[in-house]
Amino acid sequence: MVSLGVEPNLVSWNGMIAGFNHSGHYQEAVWMFHRMHGEGFKPDHSSVSSVLSAVGDLENLSVGVQIHGYVIKQGLGQDNCVISSLIDMYGKCARTWQMSKVFDEMVDIDVGACNALITGFSRNGLIDKALEMFRQFQTQGMELNIVSWTSIIAGCSQNGRAINALELFREMQTVGLKPNKVTIPCLLPACGSIAALKHGKAVHCFSIRSGISNDVNVSSALIDMYAKCGRIQVSRLCFDRTPSKNLVCWNAMMGGYAMHGKAKEAIEMFQWMQRSEQKPDFISFACVLSACSQAGLTDEGCNHFNSMSKEYGIEARIEHYTCMVTLLGHAGRLEEAYNMIEQMPFEPDACIWGALLSSCRVHKNVILGEVAANNLFELEPTNPGTYILLSNIYASSGMRSEVDAVRDMMEVRGLRKSPGCSWIEVKNKVHMLLAGDESHPQMVQIMEKLNKLSMEMKQSGYLPNTDFVLQDVEEQDKEHFLCGHSEKLAVVVGLINTPEGSPLQVIKNLRICSDCHAVIKFISSLERRDIYVRDTNRFHHFKDGVCSCGDYW
Repeated sequence: MVSLGVEPNLVSWNGMIAGFNHSGHYQEAVWMFHRMHGEGFKPDHSSVSSVLSAVGDLENLSVGVQIHGYVIKQGLGQDNCVISSLIDMYGKCARTWQMSKVFDEMVDIDVGACNALITGFSRNGLIDKALEMFRQFQTQGMELNIVSWTSIIAGCSQNGRAINALELFREMQTVGLKPNKVTIPCLLPACGSIAALKHGKAVHCFSIRSGISNDVNVSSALIDMYAKCGRIQVSRLCFDRTPSKNLVCWNAMMGGYAMHGKAKEAIEMFQWMQRSEQKPDFISFACVLSACSQAGLTDEGCNHFNSMSKEYGIEARIEHYTCMVTLLGHAGRLEEAYNMIEQMPFEPDACIWGALLSSCRVHKNVILGEVAANNLFELEPTNPGTYILLSNIYASSGMRSEVDAVRDMMEVRGLRKSPGCSWIEVKNKVHMLLAGDESHPQMVQIMEKLNKLSMEMKQSGYLPNTDFVLQDVEEQDKEHFLCGHSEKLAVVVGLINTPEGSPLQVIKNLRICSDCHAVIKFISSLERRDIYVRDTNRFHHFKDGVCSCGDYW
């Protein structure tokens, strides 16, 4: 335009700023805004709204504050689009106090500002505050729209409030709002996070009836949801039926295979993706490395790790190093894993040391276990998991006095072991079981069934593994502690509430212990059930007394 002698006007400048912002070139959008102002053009509400969005995505608070000052000077503070953009910017920059202040100073509150406020609280982990404001807007008669409902559902889904997300989804339809292709991908992770398969299927059916099931974002969310619900074959069906696959689809499918320990399929998917001329990103490599670590493919994993920078120009991030430490440590190559940590180009975080400590527990390596634990004590002094893992290492090595010392450290710091928690969905209801908790209404029947199973298992040669019971009590009492583990309780809830032969699916917030793993293998054989258990590491599919992990997890 300039070379042709056509003078750009305000619309031209705004178009450039908005274009850069919408295409993800946030720095260029901010630069164009500065250039516009420098060349004598006066930014209006449209210019400011666009650039604030870019500033928020860059998390550049200082520039955002400067633009806020410009808004005040130019009298744009009464424009609702500008105010919503300011709220959004402060939320993205993790400044919830400033965000709330801007909202509170509004004269005429509109739904756009309400949505920005809800999203801002959710983004910063303040989901209770987001829910409180959402209900307050409802009470005040604010006409909340599809964006409002989608925002609060997404917030609950992303902040561990899956049941709230499902309830809001139902409520949303009750008030007459129809979920769209943005709402569905926000809700499906909630179904996956608690393995609520029936709810996930219902959402899938809704997307089919609404004609949005082939949308690439909906398809990706369905792939991920079915994988997290233990139905990896259905994930693959959704993947194969997606007409136009993007990188998110490929990564979701590879991540699903990795979660299920299907390294061969994950690697084949990675190779197929490349043949389809889809370039892998850092998430693709994280999925492949995770799959290799789950299956013990050490050399294969090392080759993929080395090819990242050499062949694809992708620099390894902390998550890739974590996968490699897990891969090497799990294979017993603990010294190599430790050397890799020492040679990393950046400071190791708690995930890295946690991966090493976990492997030291598996291989009973006291020396490196203490090194990893001491680093974790500095990084996360109040995380009880570190103390528990170190105690387990000492206990498995018969170091009783060291176990007592770690327990004393926890007492002095006022720390308690995070309770094991498991979920199982039975007849459209999600049951939550806590380790040692006897509040479940069927607890009497649960314990009767568990004791009966225990007797049958002992007759079959099963002996409880009490190595990691830290309480200094008699052996019989240690067995009693093991009976209260949440995954066992959840499996028994499924046994007494479902028809014979029907599959069971349990999700646990911690790593499954070796005793529970052995018990559930026996139960799958004795009761002739397919039992799916998802812990923090992976999926375990128990069938006929055998686990899909091959006892390598």
